[in-house]
Amino acid sequence: MDPPFWIGDRLFSPADVELIRWTAERFPTLSRWELAQTVCENLPWTAPNGQLRIYACLPLLEQFESAGMIRLAPKRARAASRQGRPRAQALANKEIVATLSELQPVRVDPVPPDERAVWDATMAQEHPLGFQRAFGAHQRYWIRGEFAGQPVVLGALLFAAAAKDVAVRDAWLGWTRPQQQRFRQRIVANSRFLILPGVRVPHLASHCLALALHRLPRDWRERYGYEPVVVETFVSPPWRGTCYRAANWVHLGQSTGRGRQDRNYAAGGTVREVFAYPLVSNWREALVADPSPVPEAAVTRPPTTQRAPDERGESVLTAEQTLNEMTEARIKQRYEMVAPFLDEKQRRLLAGAEAIAYGSGGLRRVASLLGLAKDTVGRGMHELRHPETVETERVRSRGGGRKATIDTDPELLADLDRLISPTTRGHPESALRWTCKSTRKLAGELNAFKEGRSVSEHLVRDLLHQLGYSLQAPRKMREGTQHPDRNAQFEHINATIEFYQQQQQPVISVDTKKRELVGDFKNVGREWQPEGQPEVVRTHDFVIPELGKVSPYGVYDLARNEAWVNVGTDHDTAAFAVASIRGWWQSMGHSAYPEATHLLITADGGGSNSARSRLWKVELQRLADETGLSLAVCNFPPATSKWNKIEHRLFSHITQNWRGRPLENHEVIVNLIGTTTTATGLKVHCQLDTTDYPTGLSVSDAELAGIQIERCIFHGEWNYVIRPHPSS
Repeated sequence: MDPPFWIGDRLFSPADVELIRWTAERFPTLSRWELAQTVCENLPWTAPNGQLRIYACLPLLEQFESAGMIRLAPKRARAASRQGRPRAQALANKEIVATLSELQPVRVDPVPPDERAVWDATMAQEHPLGFQRAFGAHQRYWIRGEFAGQPVVLGALLFAAAAKDVAVRDAWLGWTRPQQQRFRQRIVANSRFLILPGVRVPHLASHCLALALHRLPRDWRERYGYEPVVVETFVSPPWRGTCYRAANWVHLGQSTGRGRQDRNYAAGGTVREVFAYPLVSNWREALVADPSPVPEAAVTRPPTTQRAPDERGESVLTAEQTLNEMTEARIKQRYEMVAPFLDEKQRRLLAGAEAIAYGSGGLRRVASLLGLAKDTVGRGMHELRHPETVETERVRSRGGGRKATIDTDPELLADLDRLISPTTRGHPESALRWTCKSTRKLAGELNAFKEGRSVSEHLVRDLLHQLGYSLQAPRKMREGTQHPDRNAQFEHINATIEFYQQQQQPVISVDTKKRELVGDFKNVGREWQPEGQPEVVRTHDFVIPELGKVSPYGVYDLARNEAWVNVGTDHDTAAFAVASIRGWWQSMGHSAYPEATHLLITADGGGSNSARSRLWKVELQRLADETGLSLAVCNFPPATSKWNKIEHRLFSHITQNWRGRPLENHEVIVNLIGTTTTATGLKVHCQLDTTDYPTGLSVSDAELAGIQIERCIFHGEWNYVIRPHPSS
């Protein structure tokens, strides 16, 4: 179900929207005006003065039509405009030069209906901006006084609907867009202010503004049913708004130059000064909420619920009683829609506002309707009538609610700390020596320590955080037994790499990635898929005989940030490792380093490129003879293979690229590896190798003796150079 939404000062529920849809479908022949009138009558949607909100309903119906929710009748062509009636004559100008005290009493009076034509003509003729019509709700005033014992008209005022969007005003008020749409009617604009030509009285303008603002809320409530909160005005150049400044209006800044008729939002109009004047002390709260109680004069007292007898003597509800029951039903409906989104204080204030608006007996009726305690509703009414008593940062008053468990049980924290302290880890009497320290088990042990104690696992979690504990996984920090020359070998490898790179000789890092199953098996990680449609894979990782496994052997060029991956389908042997290096040199290395005479290989100390492998050295000798390169090898010390560059510059990115994707066949594997890249520009070339590499091959001492190997003085078993035979 769609959430409720605000249009102006009315909250529309999904039921209201459905009623609008039903009305449009039930009466398709109604004109737009008739449909808007029908909708306003059925909802009902009225202004505070009881008039239907037809002008607000028409744009809403057009929005529903644009969204495809309803279909409206086509707009009717406008009839030819009739000849306008002759306008009244404007007031004649009089020369009045006096002081303010000589004109007393100065009054600001509403314009009677029979004088509105004269007011319009005078404003159109004498005001610099002219006058055609007032927008929305409005109120006209005459400024009257007495001069030389005769009543005179000194000027005129017009208050009308406020502008829709004013950047400096909206920033000053600090309201949100929904609040602006709902409460903009509480702002009134002083759209015209005229002191008649010939009237030259110091301080008259600011004095008239003060008189007008003093009576404006009362006149507005009598005519429209509510009181404005803030008054705004715009002053066009060359005027500076001196009278508004003298009357203590707040200067907010300048407008953007756009007017009511600027439908294309194209700047270029007159930039005007913006002033505002708050009419109440709590004006900011009144423009973002509705805390003020309804005046007694505006409250309609609900009738009693006694039933009147009909013609047959049976008791029936009168129209007023039926309206009262509808009002109570709407109070309950509004509360039930909004209450799930409010906290305790907001629900209390909402109930208090409904009780105040209900009038006499509202406390009892609202408490009964909403299922709340009378004290709760009464407290909400008191807080609305006295906003200074409301704590803005708290839902409840200080000291409310039950006491914290650690206050009623001072030994709780000490028992918990003693229970999980690391000093008891090996104690033979520790209750949790051999068990998992879950919050559920800790709560059970704490409750067993003391009779009558009741501690939940949620409280244990909060107390653990308070004591400085957190959930932590074991961290790999201890290297274990390490070779004494581990660091020295690292330094030797680094120095050798720098030397070869300075001589423009290639340096590669080689290793075999973890063997992977080929087929529709689960691969760790997650990938974006349509919701509810995950990739379906096998439940068990049993090798598929016709697909088998693959061994990706990588060759990474440290200087060029390029890699060659040879995906072997047979055993990971030394012959396979050297064949991968040979493939890199033939496909990438030779063209990248045409003048190379040496090649430095960094590898870990085990696996197919083990430092103790005889076959590894024999195959390297064959590669050296084929290429004419002197092959230098630097093996990492035992248990340090993760420091090899290829691990975190190539293999980790391959794993990220195929995360969550089954390696269904060889083509998928080659494509996923070949498309691996990084933000630093890594390029990967991949090839499938289906050659058979048998295991168990032995190398004789004679073959080993024929290797042209030169061992380094520092750990020759790790660092050596294999040179090509002179004959090659």
